[in-house]
Amino acid sequence: MVEHVTQMLRDQLVLMQAAAEVLDESRSRVAAFEKRLGGELTVGERESCEALTSRFARLNDFLVQRVFRTLDQIELLDEGTPLDRLQRAEARRLIRSADRWRELRMLRNAIAHDYLIESADRVLLDALASAPELIETTHRVVDYIRTKGYC
Repeated sequence: MVEHVTQMLRDQLVLMQAAAEVLDESRSRVAAFEKRLGGELTVGERESCEALTSRFARLNDFLVQRVFRTLDQIELLDEGTPLDRLQRAEARRLIRSADRWRELRMLRNAIAHDYLIESADRVLLDALASAPELIETTHRVVDYIRTKGYC
């Protein structure tokens, strides 16, 4: 059982790092034309915006729903709610603030469920500004796992 969960964590780390790389690539592309957001964009630029928000939502979900949950399993902690996982991630110093990550989860929900069609520009700008925080979290996760010797 322990080996199975450890292998699952190894596999998740590979996927997490790949997701962080493509998110950073999308962030860089959109940042190059950030001043024109809300105005006329080319088809390619609009596709880059869509890629950024989708990749932001996927990495956010992957961290909270898979990586943080797997760490809880390895450390024999009750699964609990997503908020419980965020509070434990804060205690592990994987994230700076559970409250901030609640905001990031709300942004993820806005992206994933298209709640805010009328404020799509604001959602895009928030994802652009918050993407580095997700990417930094992946680095802290890798450091934490190495420090603990989990894989």
